Parts: sequence; C-alpha cells; structure tokens
Amino acid sequence: LKELAAQLDPAVFWQVHRGTLVRATAIASAERDEAARLYLRLRDRPERLAVSRLYAPLFKAM
Repeated sequence: LKELAAQLDPAVFWQVHRGTLVRATAIASAERDEAARLYLRLRDRPERLAVSRLYAPLFKAM
C-alpha cells in the first residue's frame, strides 16, 4: 500500500489507516465516538471507517 500511496496524488487520496486509502471527495463526514476515536462516513456507504491515531490529525479541520 505504501508503494501505491506514493503514486497517488496526496490531495486526492488520503491514508486513514495502515491498510486504507480514501478518495477525499468520497468523505461525507468525520465523527468521534464516546471514546474519542475518529471515524469517517463515506458518501453512499452505510458503514464507517476508523481513522488511526497516526492519521487523525489530518482530519482535525473536518
């Protein structure tokens, strides 16, 4: 995944976890749970994606 991420535009694709890249325009919202863990909701998808603590600072502005 590290090699793939290096080939993609970092303004378009964001890494949210060790094994997960997300297209930025696919993100509908960012939310925290009761334990302050960060999750992303994607457009047209019912599940939410966990954001690791390493990548969470990238989403502070959301």
